[in-house]
Amino acid sequence: MNTVHTNRLTFNIRISGSTDGVPLLLLHGSHATSRWWEPFFAILPDSIYAIAPDLRGCGQSTLSQDGYEIEDQAEDVAELVQALCLSDFDLVGHGSGGAIAIEYALRYGRRLRSLILVDSVPIEGAFTPLQGLQLLSQMRDDRTMLQQALSTLFPSAPPPTMSETEFEGFFEQLVDDAAAMAPAAFTAVAEALGRWNRVEEAHRLTLPTLLLLGTEDVIVERDAATRSLLAIPGASNLEILRGIGHSPMIESPVVLAERIIDFITEDFESFEEARGYAHESAGSSDEVE
Repeated sequence: MNTVHTNRLTFNIRISGSTDGVPLLLLHGSHATSRWWEPFFAILPDSIYAIAPDLRGCGQSTLSQDGYEIEDQAEDVAELVQALCLSDFDLVGHGSGGAIAIEYALRYGRRLRSLILVDSVPIEGAFTPLQGLQLLSQMRDDRTMLQQALSTLFPSAPPPTMSETEFEGFFEQLVDDAAAMAPAAFTAVAEALGRWNRVEEAHRLTLPTLLLLGTEDVIVERDAATRSLLAIPGASNLEILRGIGHSPMIESPVVLAERIIDFITEDFESFEEARGYAHESAGSSDEVE
């Protein structure tokens, strides 16, 4: 683990690969940390320079009581990117981290090479009813409930890269991480997603975009992922991961790595004409730099 200090918060990050490799920034989802990317990191080639931060309120990063709006967290990421001197990098967002990645891409898209959304919150956000928020709040003090909730996110685990015993230990670490989150983070991200909607701005997402969805995902519905696909001009396909749930980086890291590596090593010249036309039509001045 490494510590990066910014004006907004202190990040702890996990790093894999050579610093002169292809830069890949990975954002975890709700009730998670950068640890979720460990099985994925374990099989990445050294030529991929992968960086996974603990987002605000999670892991060893700043455990604040506020700042969980999606827009605020995108600015957190922007400061981290600046501190790491990243440019022309590929950005991956999982679950609620997908919303943060989308928001970052809308604000700072010219700093990105591509956008990859893994079982992501759809472009219109996600509404959690009051009963759901109450359950999230209860999980703060009920480890059994927290274990049950997390276990639904990776139904096909353990991955081929882990034994049953190894996965049991890893799973308990994930539960420990979730239990140690900032109290506000248990519900604040879900509430923020209910206020976040980028359908109207989606036409500006012209950079190459890859969407992936597990067939056994109990969180993100295929219809919602399809709406994101149709709304994002840079997205050419929704890749379906058969027999995998909400968390392919844990359930099937080899499959996820293959999909992502294939995508980020493609020649994106075919996108350039469409990107240029979209920027001319929408007006590139509306993109924050």
